[in-house]
Amino acid sequence: MIFLYHAHSGLRYLILLGGILAALYLAFGLATRRAFDGPARGLTAAFAGMLDLQLVFGVLLLFFRPFYPALIGHIVTMLLAIAAAHGFSVAARRATEPRRQYGLALAGVAVTLVLIAAGISSIGRGVFETTVGR
Repeated sequence: MIFLYHAHSGLRYLILLGGILAALYLAFGLATRRAFDGPARGLTAAFAGMLDLQLVFGVLLLFFRPFYPALIGHIVTMLLAIAAAHGFSVAARRATEPRRQYGLALAGVAVTLVLIAAGISSIGRGVFETTVGR
């Protein structure tokens, strides 16, 4: 199950990249006062979708890797990150004013990225630390 561990660990880089790209696009949309468009919805949906895949990998790892107490903080923080990503995304889609849509979506990505960083560090790893040799 080493593959699953490396997939879970490596997917975080795609998630972080997706979050940064989404944040940049959303900030640009907010600054230029453009309509909340397809790329904005797509980037936030892709970000949330990658988090969902990460959740699946993480749950599977719980069955195949040893459990240790620091995982409790990691699990709780990551579940909060997923809830924030989905919650802000839904709120952004329901909003009617484009500035509010961009603002909510951007806040969601920012809160999620902060929670992801906290969740990674809760298990004693750095956000950009590699997993080679673990």
